[in-house]
Amino acid sequence: MSDGALAELAVNYWKLCLALERELAFVPEARVQSGEATLRFARRKLESILDRQSMRLVTFDGEPWSPALPASPINPEDVDADAVVHTTIEPTIMGPSAPIVAGKVLLRNA
Repeated sequence: MSDGALAELAVNYWKLCLALERELAFVPEARVQSGEATLRFARRKLESILDRQSMRLVTFDGEPWSPALPASPINPEDVDADAVVHTTIEPTIMGPSAPIVAGKVLLRNA
């Protein structure tokens, strides 16, 4: 599998984990602990697989926005120059020396 294909798969796996995290708010209390354990395992597994390929997943939530960040804002026209990253829509997948997949972020005014 190429680095690009693995990175794309990692982005989609991360999004699936995020969806599971959101759904845990709607499951019966008796099942929350099991769902959270499954989610922790899935995230650790993703990190481990990426680490073996010298990759890592990066989110920028709460960081000041800069065009130097390896992520594209989906709403740059809606914010001032001192914007911050409100939430990560898709994570950035970093290789050993450069981004493999640039992320997508939602900005907000600071």
